[in-house]
Order: sequence, then structure tokens, then C-alpha cells
Amino acid sequence: MQLTFEQEQVIAYSALSEPGDALAQLIFQLRGPAAIEEYRRGLAKSLWIEQIAELAPEYLQSVPALLERFSLRLPKIHVPTLVERAIRWNASPVFPPAMPQTWSRFQDLGLHRPYLLWIAGNPEILEQDGNAVVGTRTPSARGIARARALVRQLGAPVISGGASGIDACAHRAAIDFSLPTVAFMAGGIDRAYPQENWPLFHDIVRAGGALVSELVPFTAPTRFRFLARNRLIAASATATFVVEAGYRSGSKNTANHAKNLGREVYAIPTGWSEKTAQGCNVMIREGLAQPWHLGRRIEVEPTYPQKRVLDAVREGANSAAEIAAESGLSITEVKAEIRALELNGISVFGAGKSLGERLSA
Repeated sequence: MQLTFEQEQVIAYSALSEPGDALAQLIFQLRGPAAIEEYRRGLAKSLWIEQIAELAPEYLQSVPALLERFSLRLPKIHVPTLVERAIRWNASPVFPPAMPQTWSRFQDLGLHRPYLLWIAGNPEILEQDGNAVVGTRTPSARGIARARALVRQLGAPVISGGASGIDACAHRAAIDFSLPTVAFMAGGIDRAYPQENWPLFHDIVRAGGALVSELVPFTAPTRFRFLARNRLIAASATATFVVEAGYRSGSKNTANHAKNLGREVYAIPTGWSEKTAQGCNVMIREGLAQPWHLGRRIEVEPTYPQKRVLDAVREGANSAAEIAAESGLSITEVKAEIRALELNGISVFGAGKSLGERLSA
């Protein structure tokens, strides 16, 4: 895999940083990939502190710890080895210009956004509008059924964390219902966790989904990184749905991230006798989440490309080819948008030919 010098420096810098490290991201924004060379030449302390003192003095006290971490990690970083390791796991580094919609969402994270993503599978899935579905690692039978019903009802790409329990149920339901799904890892792409879900991870990729991590290969999943990973799940999704959660839950952490980012947050309410789901009731009571009832009708605002499809139909287009000619979209794009509209309960053609007949026309 051919990388530019700048891309190699971005990978190296990300390996020096921890997920969500605001100070490291601030330095990167100020100095760019050249920050690594400045550090090697002994210029970092004077150059960085001068700018930080002027623009963000609240971070000054954290500079010594950051410089120490750089000194410990930099000698061990060899970018070609990291890339080779990713390739062995059928993954590759993906940089912001290749994923404009995704990075537009990540901009909401401010100084806590990632530098790049390591992706095994189809990166285009992240460019679509999807929903985060999260919950407890020890779900009840009702919780598992609710997760599947929710995924089927939403009919959109599913974003979650690949954990046991509700995460795994949501990913599996997406695969079963032919919906794309994305699992964010808390360690390197080669350290997918938990190991018992590896068959699921393989199925996610084979079904056209993706495994994603912001961390370089060889990085171990740790408790802190699991919590930091949750911000990416929340930022990537249009809305976050909590299916089951205890009083103290990583799902609440994801919901808090989503709320702070201005995303919609929903939780499925249950009886107070269901201990595994009481966290959902608490989130609703505290105003963190809105109640979501599985029987409700979903009103979905069509995306801009979908509106182009609908406008073309109103102008008399009667097949995928005619819609493409009228709308300016490709036939492949038209077919994908029609399927998405139909999944959301929006009839494109009305009565007459079946959807399959219209798409093949």
C-alpha cells in the first residue's frame, strides 16, 4: 500500500496520542504532521508551549505528560509495520478526505475527533445515515427480542461496539435483515474484542459492513479506550437507541456523548421489575433519552438524494433509468435510494409494478 509522507506522519502521530486527547489534537491542528519532526529536533517544547500559552493556556499543565508519552512511544513506532499488520487483517488506514460525510460528523467532536480510521470491510457504510443501537452485555431474552425488533423497525444501517449482549444482537439482526452494520473497536483492528465474537466480526465484513478502529494495530483494548470509543459510535450515528441498560452502564456513556453532540437519544422503557433494563427508565426520567415504543410509526425525513429521486418520479419518471436521467444520479445510486425509501415506509412508485420490477426496468 502506497502512502504519502504526510499520511505516514498522521499515522505516527495518532500512535503517539490516546483517543480523544484534546491537547495532542490541538498541537496537531496548530503544527500539522510536521509536529513529529519538531519533536525529534528538540523544538517541540518551545514552539508548542508558546502557541498553547497564547491560544489555550488551560492545557499548559498537561504538556509535560504529553512530551513524556511521546518520548516513550516514538522510538517504537514503525509505520510500515503497522500498515502491514493491518493488511494481514484485511484492513487499511482511511484518511478524512476519503470520507467527507463521516468527518463532517466527527467535526462535532472538536478536539476529541480522531486523526484517521483503520477499516476492515466497506468504508462507504459509514458515509450513510445510520443509528447506534447499544445496551447491556447481559441482556434478558426480552432485551434480545427488542433489539431485533428495533433494528427491523428502523430499517437503516446499524452502528454499535461489537460487544457481547445487545451490541452483538443488533449487529446480528442487521445481517439477518440485510442491513449494513458497523462495529467500532476499542483496540487495534487486529485486537478485535471480545474474541468470542470473532465469527460475528467476520460475518459483519462478509455481509458488506465494516470493523472500525481509530487506534493503530497492536493497541490493546482497555477500559479507558472502551469509554473513549463510545464517542465515535455516538458521533457516527444520526440517533442513539438504548435497548437495555443497568443503572451504571457504558450505554449511558454513549447516550451522554450523543446528547452532548446534539444527536437524538432514545431508550426503550420497561417495567421496573426488569432489573437489566432499569437504566433505560432512569435515562428517560432524567431527560437524557426520549422513550421509544417499538410499535410507533417512524416519520423519516428523506435525504437530499432521496428527494431528487422523489422529484424525478413526480416529473413522470417511471423506472430506475428514467429517474437517473431526470435526477442526475447514477442508476446504482437511484436503486440504493429507492430501497432506502421503501425500507423507511416511503412508497416511491405507488401501486402497480413491484419494487423489483421497477428497479430492473
